[in-house]
Amino acid sequence: MDADLQLNDLREYLIDVKKFIDRKRRYREKRLTKSIFKDIALNMFTESFSTTLYDSVMISLWIFMESEFRGYCRAMQSVMGIKISYSDIYGSSIEKFKIYSQKVANLDFGLTNENWEDLKAINEIRNSMVHSDGVVKNKKLVEIFMKRHKLKGLLEADRIVLSKKSLETIISYCRLVNERIYTVALKRYPKDKK
Repeated sequence: MDADLQLNDLREYLIDVKKFIDRKRRYREKRLTKSIFKDIALNMFTESFSTTLYDSVMISLWIFMESEFRGYCRAMQSVMGIKISYSDIYGSSIEKFKIYSQKVANLDFGLTNENWEDLKAINEIRNSMVHSDGVVKNKKLVEIFMKRHKLKGLLEADRIVLSKKSLETIISYCRLVNERIYTVALKRYPKDKK
């Protein structure tokens, strides 16, 4: 439930970011009405400021997901008395989570290979924001994700271009993954044992 509330907060933040960007754009349009540099100034605003705000939503979302992966594995380690910890496993956060949940804790979330690939694509998007100014290294992975989720405009050439719509889709997808993960946990370890 806490994870769902955090994702709702992130979605509300995204809505506020979009309103702020729109309000700032309208303000700039009014101020620059007679300027010959109007188009250049508005494009600079869109390219830099709104991009930074949308990137912050994406980065926050992935920090949240990595935290969920670690927290879930710690909980399973504690509940199941497992000696191996999440940090004992090597790889990306997704690989560590997948290995820990499937092989160590023997949990099946019903996630398909496509689901795991989508998580990797989301991680690739986040990594491009943090490490390479939006330029993706694994373009094919992101293109498959875009096609599967009907996200036009997310990738322009080799660069990620986030929008409110693409972020809403990504947040919804992360919610779906979290719901599956926690549904399995609650089935195996119900709160109200009688």
